Amino acid sequence: MNEQPEKPAKILFVCLANMCRSPMAKIMAREICGDSIEADSAGVAPAMRPIFPNTRNYVRDILGVDLVKHKPRHVLEFPVADYDYIIALDSCVFMTLTEMKEIPKDKLYGWDIPDPCGLGVDAYERTVQAIKTNLERFCQNKDMEKAFPNGKA
Repeated sequence: MNEQPEKPAKILFVCLANMCRSPMAKIMAREICGDSIEADSAGVAPAMRPIFPNTRNYVRDILGVDLVKHKPRHVLEFPVADYDYIIALDSCVFMTLTEMKEIPKDKLYGWDIPDPCGLGVDAYERTVQAIKTNLERFCQNKDMEKAFPNGKA
C-alpha cells in the first residue's frame, strides 16, 4: 500500500502590526518544525510603513534572516479558511480575531507572546524564546489540542 506523505499543517501567525512577532514566528516555524509546517504571518492592524530598522537588525542578528522585503499584511488578505490553525500571538489580537466573522473560530488559538517592539535586544530574545517554546510543543504533537491540553496557550 502506498502511503501518502503527511500534509504540512498550514498556520497563520497573527500579531498586531505584522512587524515583529508574526514574521519571527513564520521564520522560526520552518526552522523548528521543518517541512511539517507551512506558515504565513499577518496583522490585525498592519503597519503602513516598513519594518523599523532596529527590528530588522535584531531579527537578523538573532535569527539570521533579513526582513527587508517583508511587507505587513492584514489577516483578511489571506484565505483564512484554508489554514489549519490561526494563532493569535496575544490576547488582544485573539479578541480582535474573534470579532471578525471571516475568521473560523474552530481554527483560532491564542499564544501569550510578548511584543518586543521598541524594547531592545533583550526583549526580542525573550520573545524568540517564547515563540520557540510554543513551536516545539506544537511540533512534537502536530496538533494544537494535544500540545496545549489545558486550552489556549
